[in-house]
Parts: sequence; structure tokens; C-alpha cells
Amino acid sequence: MLQRQPLRDQIRKEILARLDDGRLAPGSRVNETHLAADLGISRTPLREALLQLEAAGFLASDMGRGFLAPPLEPGVFNDIQTVLARLEPLALGLAMPLPGQRVMELNNLLGRSKLSLHGPGPRSAPVLCDLVSGWARLLVDACPNTVLRADVMRLEALCRRYWFAAAAGGFAPADLVASLEKMYGLVRTGQTAQASAHWSEHILVFGPQASRHLPAPAAHAAGE
Repeated sequence: MLQRQPLRDQIRKEILARLDDGRLAPGSRVNETHLAADLGISRTPLREALLQLEAAGFLASDMGRGFLAPPLEPGVFNDIQTVLARLEPLALGLAMPLPGQRVMELNNLLGRSKLSLHGPGPRSAPVLCDLVSGWARLLVDACPNTVLRADVMRLEALCRRYWFAAAAGGFAPADLVASLEKMYGLVRTGQTAQASAHWSEHILVFGPQASRHLPAPAAHAAGE
């Protein structure tokens, strides 16, 4: 059962986590009565959270029938990656050079991820999600442009369930991690232009690779 403070944020985070790992299956309908009972809350704060998530693009709505977990669409994922390949290098360029503490956190994130990633499969899926989104957060949080920073992090959050599904579907993370290690070296040594260019290339390479491991539309869960 969720604790009461701050309730709205906790509900939102829990729903996002269930979208990421497939407990709210792609294409399925959100059963508000069951979900409220499972979380130990009333339907009023739950609906407020669902409406917020719909407005941000994490849920879809069916007129008069409630909310849906959007299907996993490789084309949508690839479109977001194309946008991120432009926005994230721009944000990094504005953020560089990074403070020493932030560089250390990047190194720690890589180290933890390498210890926990065990090749493709469900065990690696949450680790890969945390690596990709955590990497972006550590770099983009230092960007002084608040609008750019917010847009990047919303798009990264939308992609988490795609990365989870890709890892569970057989996407191997080893080359992605090696690419981030190379980028870390560029960031650590203050090579702004090279780090930004590498990040753009990294996204354009590994986004399409991951999308090839997403489930086919026919494999999506049916709505309730």
C-alpha cells in the first residue's frame, strides 16, 4: 500500500513503473477500480494522476471507456530517438564542462550498470532502463535551459518502457555500454564538441537497434 505523502507523486511514479515493466501491458485498458484497490487509495487521486499522465503522453484515453496503456510502436520510439539525437547533444553543449561531482556520478552509474547487466533478457531490462535514463538525467540536469531540460527528460521517460521491452526481447547492451564509456572519457576531459557529436551518433545507432527487439503489434496485450 502506498504511503500518503506525497500521494499524487507516489501514484504517478507507481503507474509509470508499471508501464515500464509491462504490469500495465501495452495496449491494455487501465482498470481503475482494480488499480485503486491494489494501491490502497481512492479513485479520486488515482484519476488525477491518470489525467496528468495522459496529458504528458504516457497514457491514452478512449472516450467514455477510460485510459489505455499505449501500444509499443517501433516507429514512435524511433521518432523520439531522432528528436533526442538533436536535443540531448544541444543540452550537453550548454551544460559542459560538468562539475566534478557529476562526472563522478556518471562513472559510478557505469560501474553499477556493468556489474548488474547480464546480457539480454528480463534480468537486465530494469538495469538498462536505469542506465539510459540516468545517463541522460546526469548530463542534462546541468543544462541551464529549463525548457530544453524538461523536454528531454519527458521524452526519456516516454522511452523507458521501450528500452525495458527491447532488453526483455533480446537487445544486448554490451555495445551500448562500451559506447557510453567512450563518451564518458570525452565528457571527463571536457571535449564538448566531441562528446555532443558522439552522443548524437550513439542515439542514432542504438535506438534503431533496440527497436528491432520490440514485440510485434500482434504480441501486445488485448484491452480489458
